[in-house]
Amino acid sequence: MPISSVTVRRICCPALLLCVFALIAAACTKLGSTARDIAAEDRVPSLPAMELLNEHYGKDSLQVMDIYLPAGRDPSITHIMVFVHGGGWMGSDMRDYTPHIDNMKNRDSKYTYVNLNYRLVRDGKNTFPAAEEDVNAALQYVWRLADSFHISRATGIIGTSAGAHLAALQASKHNEKGYIKAAVCLLGVYDMQRFYQEGSAGVPELAAAVLGGTPGQRTDLYRSSSPLFYVHEKTPPTLLIHGTEDTLARYSQAVAMDSVLEKAGVVHELYSFKGWHAIPADKIVDAAEKMFDFIAKYTK
Repeated sequence: MPISSVTVRRICCPALLLCVFALIAAACTKLGSTARDIAAEDRVPSLPAMELLNEHYGKDSLQVMDIYLPAGRDPSITHIMVFVHGGGWMGSDMRDYTPHIDNMKNRDSKYTYVNLNYRLVRDGKNTFPAAEEDVNAALQYVWRLADSFHISRATGIIGTSAGAHLAALQASKHNEKGYIKAAVCLLGVYDMQRFYQEGSAGVPELAAAVLGGTPGQRTDLYRSSSPLFYVHEKTPPTLLIHGTEDTLARYSQAVAMDSVLEKAGVVHELYSFKGWHAIPADKIVDAAEKMFDFIAKYTK
């Protein structure tokens, strides 16, 4: 059965986008107050800020990213922070986050921000593992250019909803060189078969559309697209953020991932809140502080 536009709109809901916007805005306030321990007068002026917008890492029109290189950057201090948007693997866009990255990018030399798009599932095309392959290709592209950019390859990756799923896959499955030092996963899916079986109305159709079939038809792909099965002792520190009343990506997803991380001996945290597939207003600042403190702690 084709997935309905109602389900796609539900998964790309405004509340979720506002949640992410508010998190980044809160982080801007925090970064502004601390200046990431680098005073403006201490910046090295030799390298000016540079923006590479709609930089292609592949041939498809969706295989693009924005790269924001700060002024005064240096491999000893400038790490990479990657944003992976959500939208049910079928919608949304990196531009959702552009205004907020614009508000952070010139505050100090601590981070190069990477905001990326990936191929979306549309009309039966770009089913999995297209999005997984794209995020990996984008990261490989940035890491290859790190020396010429004069930045460190140490990377923190942040993803929301479908983006959290993709971020977790990169951290556990595609981090052979260990460049990803921390992963923050908000409202994510970590076991795709469980997602198919336990989701609310419309979720089984969504999962089948994204993976090109049901678990019975694509058993191997449901497993290979599930980050939970790739966690190992070298998985980087991981912060999970999830609502206990989420009926889209069930809270059981985060609990199961947390358990697997614990068994593997991975540094991890599970920050939970009472709420659905969006972070409540009274938790926004706390969640933002946890996110960006976590990234800063493990990418330094």
